[in-house]
Amino acid sequence: MLSLFGSRLQEEPEFISELRAVETEDRLRKNLTGMLEDAGLEICDTNTPTEFAAAATVAIMKLVLNTAGRRFESLSFENRFVTGLFGFIVAHNLSRRTNADLGIVLGIAGLDLFSREEIDQVYKLGSSYRRLRQHRQMHLALGEIVEEFLSHPDAEELQNLATLYRMCLQPEA
Repeated sequence: MLSLFGSRLQEEPEFISELRAVETEDRLRKNLTGMLEDAGLEICDTNTPTEFAAAATVAIMKLVLNTAGRRFESLSFENRFVTGLFGFIVAHNLSRRTNADLGIVLGIAGLDLFSREEIDQVYKLGSSYRRLRQHRQMHLALGEIVEEFLSHPDAEELQNLATLYRMCLQPEA
C-alpha cells in the first residue's frame, strides 16, 4: 500500500486490528456502563464486533433520547427520521472503531429502532445519510460531537450530544 507521498505503508496484521477492536469495545463498554445503568439501559452481551456496534448504537441513541427528554415511540415521523440519521452517524463511528461491518450494523440498529412496519424507513435513511455526507461541513460537525462523546463518554459530552440532537429536531405540534 502506498501513502499519500508515495512511500510504502505496512499493513497492520489482522490479529493486531482485532486486538485493537476488542480493546475499544471493552473501553466503550466500561465507560458507558454507568450512564446507561442510570437510564435503565445496557449494551447486551455480544459475540462479534458487529453485534457490539449494533447493540451499542441502539443503547447510545436511547441514552441520547432519554437525556433529551424524548421517547422514540412518541416522536413525529420527521423527528424519528432525525433520530435515525443520528443513529447512522453513531453506527458509522462505532463500526470504524471496532472493525465491524457497517452495513450489518446499520441494518440491525435500524430494525431495533424502527418497527417492522417501518422497515422501508431504514432504506430511506441510508440514502439520506449519503446525502448528508455530501454536505461535508455539517456531516463533519455532527460526526465530531459523536466522536467526542465516544472518545470521552461522560455526562458533559452526553449533554453536548443531546443538545445538538434537540437542536436538529423539529418542534413537536
